[in-house]
Amino acid sequence: MRERPECSSCKVFKKSYFSTLENDDLENLKYEKSASFYKTGQIVYQEDSRAMGVYCLNSGKIKLYKADNEGREQIVRFVTSGELFGYSSITGSRYHLVTAEAVEDSMVCFINANLFSELTTRYPEILKTLLNVLGTMLNDAEDRMISLARKPVRERLAETLLNLCRQFHPEGCMNENVLNLPREDLANSVGSATETIIRLLSEFREEGLISIDGRKIILRNVTVLKKVANVN
Repeated sequence: MRERPECSSCKVFKKSYFSTLENDDLENLKYEKSASFYKTGQIVYQEDSRAMGVYCLNSGKIKLYKADNEGREQIVRFVTSGELFGYSSITGSRYHLVTAEAVEDSMVCFINANLFSELTTRYPEILKTLLNVLGTMLNDAEDRMISLARKPVRERLAETLLNLCRQFHPEGCMNENVLNLPREDLANSVGSATETIIRLLSEFREEGLISIDGRKIILRNVTVLKKVANVN
């Protein structure tokens, strides 16, 4: 049986939304939240299902995506440890707008909407942080729309690798950083066919930009990748 994560000793506590909570509220959160383990490929919640609260990722990685009528995915973003997701219940929607799925074994904590609302009232800095994050997500979404409309797939792939590197390695994207995700998920992030992404990754490897070990992609030349992506 897996150990239930303790809020105060959570390894991502200091970078979570709840690091400013006083001991009594932290103890209450400990008992009011639920925690579930999801194996790779398991669904945390489905698009259009009822939104009852927010989720905090203790460990692992989660992808958020929308699927079309033929089941093809468009990945909205990835969630990493310490981040909240499933905002629908606190942003005016009663239903989830995307599907959340574990892309590696993940421990997820759930906080019901009423408790989260109480915490944001008592700790306005939580709401301020949330608004900043939502603003950043909106800017990122706008950048992605522009990229999809204007950039060829090769540039978009390089840009996506850099963006994922920054997200998975918040200490800074640099050479030797590793990205570990299925090619299909990478293709769905770029907005292209999996076969095209595999071919372009082979080209990047031949050019010395990356190396490949199974599903792991190791960045070898971030500077040139930025030039390929046409970003600063």
